[in-house]
Amino acid sequence: MAATLDSVGKVARRRRWKFIGFNLLFVLLGILPMLSRFAKIGWTFATVVLFVLFVILLMQVVYGFTLAMTGWWVLRQKGDPLRINQTLPPHPNASELSPTAIVMPIFNEDVGRVFQGLRVMYESLQATGQAGAFDLFILSDSSDPNHWIAEEKAWFELCKQVQGFGHIFYRKRHLQQHNKSGNIADFCRRWGVKYRFMIVLDADSLMTGPTFVRLAQLMEQNPQVGIIQTNTKLVLGHSLFQRVNQFACYAYRPMFITGANYWQLGNANYYGHNAIIRIKPFMKHCAMPELPPTGPLGRRILSHDTVEAAFMQRAGYEVWSDYDLAGSYEESPPHLLASLQRDRRWCHGNLQHLWLLFARGLNFPSRINILIGIMAYANAPLWFLFLALSPLFYLVEQSSTANVVLFAYVMSLLIVPKFLAAWWLAASGEQLKTSASRPKIFMSVIAETIISTILAPILMLFYTQFVWASLFGAVVRWGHQKRKDDEGPTWQEFASVHWGHTFFAITVAAVIVWLAPAMLPCLILVLIGPIVSIPFSRLLASNTLGHRFARRGWFTIPEETHPPGELQQLRQPFDVPSYPSGFNQSYASDHGLLQAVLDPYVNAIHVSLLHEPTQVHIDAHVNMNDLSDRLLINGPHALTPAEKRTLLWDADGMVAAHQKLWCSPATYLHEWWQSAFRIYNESSAREILQTSPRLQ
Repeated sequence: MAATLDSVGKVARRRRWKFIGFNLLFVLLGILPMLSRFAKIGWTFATVVLFVLFVILLMQVVYGFTLAMTGWWVLRQKGDPLRINQTLPPHPNASELSPTAIVMPIFNEDVGRVFQGLRVMYESLQATGQAGAFDLFILSDSSDPNHWIAEEKAWFELCKQVQGFGHIFYRKRHLQQHNKSGNIADFCRRWGVKYRFMIVLDADSLMTGPTFVRLAQLMEQNPQVGIIQTNTKLVLGHSLFQRVNQFACYAYRPMFITGANYWQLGNANYYGHNAIIRIKPFMKHCAMPELPPTGPLGRRILSHDTVEAAFMQRAGYEVWSDYDLAGSYEESPPHLLASLQRDRRWCHGNLQHLWLLFARGLNFPSRINILIGIMAYANAPLWFLFLALSPLFYLVEQSSTANVVLFAYVMSLLIVPKFLAAWWLAASGEQLKTSASRPKIFMSVIAETIISTILAPILMLFYTQFVWASLFGAVVRWGHQKRKDDEGPTWQEFASVHWGHTFFAITVAAVIVWLAPAMLPCLILVLIGPIVSIPFSRLLASNTLGHRFARRGWFTIPEETHPPGELQQLRQPFDVPSYPSGFNQSYASDHGLLQAVLDPYVNAIHVSLLHEPTQVHIDAHVNMNDLSDRLLINGPHALTPAEKRTLLWDADGMVAAHQKLWCSPATYLHEWWQSAFRIYNESSAREILQTSPRLQ
C-alpha cells in the first residue's frame, strides 16, 4: 500500500526540534571544556576570536555527525515511512504519463560519451513501453565549431540508430547567456508549455528507463511536489581519485541523505541534475534574479540549483529527495586538479547566495540549505584562521590532557560515522555479496579515511584562496569541465598547482620546530598534506593504481561487480562517421568547418538545424558572400574565429559556400581546399569499394 504525505508538516516540525536538540547537545559537549579552559586563561580579544571560530566550526562538524547518526538509526529501523518513493507501490499500474522532456545541457563535451549515454538511456526508456511520453533535448552551448558540427552529426546518427526522429531534438543556442541556468531557461521559453515535467541531466549523467518512468509517476501522484531529486551514484571511475570518491559515495552517502530526509522531508535541496521538475511553477517562480552589478559577488548567479529549490518552496511546492530510488548515476572528475577547477566555480556561485540568505519569503529549511552551501567553502578560511591562532592558545595553556580529550572528541565526530557505515555494509548480506569481504570493506574505509585526512588541509588551502579571490573581485567563468583524462596531468602541471602550498607548509613546519617543537605533533596532520601534495595528487590521478586496487577488491562498489545493463552498454563506443583519416594536423583546428562546407551529408544536416531569419538585409547577403569567397580563395586562416561562427550560423551562406566549393575550378580554390578535396574524394572512393564487393 502506498503511503501518503498528508501530515508531513506536523511530523516535520517535531523532527526538526529533535534534530536541533541533538545538535545543541553535541555542540555543548564540545563547548563546555573549552569554556573552562578559557576561564583559566582569561578572556582577551584573541581568545574570544578563537572561541567564536571554534563554536562555528564545531557546529558544522556536529551537524554532519548528527545527520549520519540519524540516518544510521533510521536505516536500522528499515527505512523512513515518510519518503517520496513510498507514495507509489513498487509496481504501479501502467497509466498514461503526462508529456515529459528530458533535457541535457552540454558545453564542449566529449561527443562520443554524451551520445552513447543518450543512446543507452533512450533504448532503456523504449524497453519500458512508455517512451512515447518522453522527448529528449540536447541543449548545446558549445563554443567550439568542431564540437558543434560533431554534435550535429552524432544527433542525426543517434536518431537513425534508435528511430528517434520526432522524439530526440538538438538545439544549438545562438546567444549563450547565463551559462547552464540560461540554457535551461531558453528551453523553457521555447518549449516549456508543451510539457508538464522536465528531467534535467548533466553531460555525464545516466538514468535507466524505469527510473525516468518512476519519477514521472511520482510527480503525477503528488501534485504538490515541484522537484524530486534522485540519489545519484558515482560510477565508472578509473583513477584512484575517482575510485575513492565513488566508494565514499557508496559507503557513507546513504546515512547522510537518510538523515537529511528525516528533518527536511518536503524541504530538500536540488543539485541541478538527475532530478525531475514541474515545469509550470518552475517557469513562473524560479527565474534567476540579477544581483547588484557592483561588488565581487554581483551580477548573475553561477550556482542556480539551491536557489531554484528555495524559490520552488517559497511558491508553496515541496522539494523531495528520492534517496532510495535506484538507477541514477554520474561520473566524478578524473583527478584533483579537475575537481578543483569545478570547485572554483561552485565556490563563487555558493558565496553569491549570501545575497539571498535573508531573502523575503524563504522558509527555515531553505535558508539552512543555502547556509550549508555557503559554509561548504567559507569554512576553509575559518579553519585556516583557527589553526593560525591556535598556537597562541597552546603557548599560554599547555594542558596536554585537555588537548588530547578535545582532539579525541572532534575526531570521534568525524570518524565514528565512517566506521558505522563500514559496520552496516559488513553486516548486510546483500552488500557483502556485491562489494567485497568484510576485511576489505574495513580496509577500504581505513584507507579512504587516511586519504581524506591528507586531502583535507590541501582542500582547505585551495578553498581559502577561492573564497579570497571571490570576495576581492577575481573573474570566474563557466569553463569546460574535464570529465575524462586517460593520461592525467604531467608532474610539471601538478607542481605548478601545488608548489606554493608545499613551500608554505614546509616553512611553517620549520618555524614551529625552531620556536615551539612540542607543537609539531599537534599540527602534523594539517601540515603533512600540503607538504606531500605534489606526489600525493599525482598518485591519486593514476589509472594504473586505481586498477590495481580494483583487482584486489578495494574501494569496490556493486555497480562494478554486478553492473546494470545500462552501465555495461555505456562502455561501448558511439560510432559517428568521422572525417577521413587522411586529413593531417593542419586540418584539425577547422575540421568542423571543413566538413560543414565540403561534405554534402554534413552540410545538409547543419543547414537543416539552423533557424532561418524572417527577413535578411541586403548588406547581410553581401557580407556572407564576402566571407565565403575569402574562405575558399584564401583558406580558413583568412577568417577570424568570429567570422567563421558568423558564416556557420547563416543557412544561405553555408549553402552558397558549399555550392561554390563544388562548382568552382580548382585554380579558384586555395591549396588548403584543393588538398582537402583530393583527400575527400580518395576516401569516398575507398568507401565505395569496401561497401560494394562487385566493384572490387
